Amino acid sequence: MSSVHAKRVVVLLADGARADVMGERLQSGKLPNIAQWMVEPGSFREAVTVFPSTTGPAYLPFLTGASPGPCNLPGIRWLDKDRFAEGKRLAGHRSYVGFESLLMGSDLAPHIQSIFDCVPESAAIFSSLAPRAGRRNRTQFTKIWYWYYAHLTDRWNYVDEVALQKTLRELRKGTTRFVFTVFPGVDEYSHLAHPHHASTFRQYDVLDQAVGEIASDLTRRGEWATTDLWIVSDHGLSQTHEHFCLNRFLECHDLPPFFYPDIFRRKGKLAATMVSGNAMGHLYFRNGHGWRGWTTRTALEHLKPGFLADLVQQPAVDIVAVRNDHGGIDILSRRGEARLDGTPGTLRYACAGSDPFGYEKLPPSFSRDDSLRLTFQSQYPDAPYQLAQLFLSSRTGDVVVSATPGFDLRLGYEYPEHRGSHGSLDRSHMMTPLVCNRKLVDSPCRTVDVFPSVLASLGVPVPNHVEGRPIFA
Repeated sequence: MSSVHAKRVVVLLADGARADVMGERLQSGKLPNIAQWMVEPGSFREAVTVFPSTTGPAYLPFLTGASPGPCNLPGIRWLDKDRFAEGKRLAGHRSYVGFESLLMGSDLAPHIQSIFDCVPESAAIFSSLAPRAGRRNRTQFTKIWYWYYAHLTDRWNYVDEVALQKTLRELRKGTTRFVFTVFPGVDEYSHLAHPHHASTFRQYDVLDQAVGEIASDLTRRGEWATTDLWIVSDHGLSQTHEHFCLNRFLECHDLPPFFYPDIFRRKGKLAATMVSGNAMGHLYFRNGHGWRGWTTRTALEHLKPGFLADLVQQPAVDIVAVRNDHGGIDILSRRGEARLDGTPGTLRYACAGSDPFGYEKLPPSFSRDDSLRLTFQSQYPDAPYQLAQLFLSSRTGDVVVSATPGFDLRLGYEYPEHRGSHGSLDRSHMMTPLVCNRKLVDSPCRTVDVFPSVLASLGVPVPNHVEGRPIFA
């Protein structure tokens, strides 16, 4: 694989864009600018995102080259049990939906280097995560205004148009080497309607027009040939038909939960629910040490016999992962059960009967690359590695729930009601488009591969923590 040294790199994140939808629209000629300027001279690929497949944590691959677990940002919402046990009013928990999103960069694990550390001449536009960017986050405060306006008016097309204009303004400065711009429209209309709705398709068209304007503007200034342009996505989506409330499920099992937005009523709570993207949730439980320390599968079954078995049998629940007593993870579904341990670099996987993901027999031990290769075409691409990386975070739940497509895990406090969900391990949420105006390898990819590719293209050394690899052909 060769490096491509470019003057600048532009990454357009089409939040919520599905690989299959973008591929179908390209095939039918409905994205002519993306086809002409990017796919014909370059590549269209499908890539596996990270778990949880949700906005914010799933930006981490593009901005740090690492997954949510090593970054210690395991979801849009999380609980840090040890800090929460200190009892301070706002200690030990987050919801990055709202003003707490401003804390996301400071919550990042300190050893992780971001693109802004590696490439000082960078800019972020409408990103919910811009670690250590400072003033290079061009919309750190104005983003809240734009999101609030669009939330009230449903004019997310206007925000996408503003994203384009801010990107063009940044490129015309001539000094910015890396630009990361978020186009939120596809995601927002997928939630308001569904991923195959006409309003959602229109935002793919808006993105296509943006590519045309960016490429034409750079061509007029003689800078297109020295620019790498990427289109990426953080997650897919599936249409939501039914809501399932994890909070009510816990209450029915005499485990009253602490949850957002009702965060100040914590007296007498025995559990906590932190839902991400609506189709993934962390569950945390008090134990003999109060909130401190993990509540393992054995401890939970002693505390509430039959709880896990009942959880797995819920139609809305597809996959359950729970910490075991041996430092590994037990993976449960209605299909079967498996045990996962080892390190993310060398995974050990053993089924007790049928495979919980329905995989054909996997080897008892395999690498991170094998996890991707062996499962890429399955309904749960890369799931063993994705669970392994997530449980590296000290903020990951005692139990992690991945929803069945068609369901979500959050009945209340969603205004307006969401009709599209993401966050789970299912293929519809995990597969994303990867488009570049340079040739890419024709082999399975992850979104963490974009970061080292960007650095290689700019001739910048890749930090040691990076999980991916450059993917230029």
